[in-house]
Amino acid sequence: MKEGFSGRRLMAAFSFLTIFSAASTEEKDAVGSLTYFPFVGLLVGCLLWVCAHVLGEAFYPAATALFLVSILSIVTRGAPLDGLAATLDGFSSGSKRHEEILETMRRDQRGTFGIIGLVLALLAKYLFISQLIEGGSSLSLLFFPTVGRWSMVYLAWFFPALQKEAIMEYPAPRGFLWATGITLLCAVLIQGLVGVGIMVLVWVGTYGLGQYCVKKIGGITTHVMGAGAELAEIFSLAVLVALQGSL
Repeated sequence: MKEGFSGRRLMAAFSFLTIFSAASTEEKDAVGSLTYFPFVGLLVGCLLWVCAHVLGEAFYPAATALFLVSILSIVTRGAPLDGLAATLDGFSSGSKRHEEILETMRRDQRGTFGIIGLVLALLAKYLFISQLIEGGSSLSLLFFPTVGRWSMVYLAWFFPALQKEAIMEYPAPRGFLWATGITLLCAVLIQGLVGVGIMVLVWVGTYGLGQYCVKKIGGITTHVMGAGAELAEIFSLAVLVALQGSL
C-alpha cells in the first residue's frame, strides 16, 4: 500500500467486518482495506473488554460470557460463523469437483455439519471466555479478535482468491507488514511471549487451512477467510485458558 493511512479504507474494513457500515465508502475503497482488518479486530476486542467490565459488575462470569458471545456475533453479523458453517458443509459434501463444493458453500441453507460446527464454535467461545473472565484475564479479550482478523489477511496474502471482490485483492507487501505489525504489537503488549507463540501457531494452522483449500477447491473465498478467523479465535482462546489453568 503506497499511500499510508487511509480513513476510507479503514471504513471499508469496518463495513466488511462489522455491522457498522459507512455509506460514504465505495467499492474502490475496499482495495487495500485488508491492511486494517487486525485494527478493526482490536477495536472489537476493546468493545468486548469494556462490556465485560460493565456487565461484570452485575453478573457472574458465565452470564457475562454469554452476553459477550452474543455481542460479538451481532457486531460481526455472524459472518465468521457463517463462513465456518459454509466451509464445513462444502468440504463434507462428498464431492470432488471444485464447482460442486463451491456451490454447496454458496447456498443460503446450512447442512448438518455446518450447524454442528456453528453450535460447537459458539459453545467453545462461551466456555473459554467464561474461564478467562473468572480467572481475571479479561484483557485477553482484546487479543483473540485481533489475531482472528490477521488470519484473514494471511489467507488473502498467501493463497489465490476464487472471488473477484475488491476486498480480497492481493494486499501490497507494505500492507501485509502493517497488518502483521499491528497484530504483533497487540500480542506483545497484551500477552507477551505467549501472544507471539500463539501468532506463530495461528500462522502454521492458517497456512495448513489455505493449502487444504487450494487442494480441495483451488483457492480461498470469503467463507474460507471467515472460517479461518473463527478457528484462529477459538484456538487462541483455548491456548490462553490452558495456560491460565497451568499457572
